[in-house]
Amino acid sequence: MAQHSSLEPLHRSHERLLEICDELEAIADGLPDRVPAAQCQVLAGEAVAALLQAHESEEQLLLPMLGDSPRPELRQLAARLRREHEFDGETVMEVEEALLALAAGQPNLSPDAIGYLLRSFFESLRRHIQSEQNLLMLLGDLPPDRRSLH
Repeated sequence: MAQHSSLEPLHRSHERLLEICDELEAIADGLPDRVPAAQCQVLAGEAVAALLQAHESEEQLLLPMLGDSPRPELRQLAARLRREHEFDGETVMEVEEALLALAAGQPNLSPDAIGYLLRSFFESLRRHIQSEQNLLMLLGDLPPDRRSLH
């Protein structure tokens, strides 16, 4: 298995994504009355970039560990995580579009629909990250100080 330090890029990516999830939740909670336009503008790009970085780290560090496993269930898990990456990649583009429209003061969806989109995205990401962290703990590759990010 990989050494703890070799997984540091993945851990940093997870931490940044969890921060973005918190920011998206704050935006969703503030709709429709409190729309932080500048934050929406910045977060739109950051969400896309952070997700791409996390997926790269997962593809380079975690998925090879799973894909090379002699255990078929771990190889199947690697395939499932790759499919989730595709779904998350498509969804983050919708989130980016909605945030940019909010920032411009011309939302393309109702406040309820934007809130639902943001919530479904950040809840899905949180579950994905928690699953990966749990998996790393089971595999013995997650240091004790990283075991309770959220």
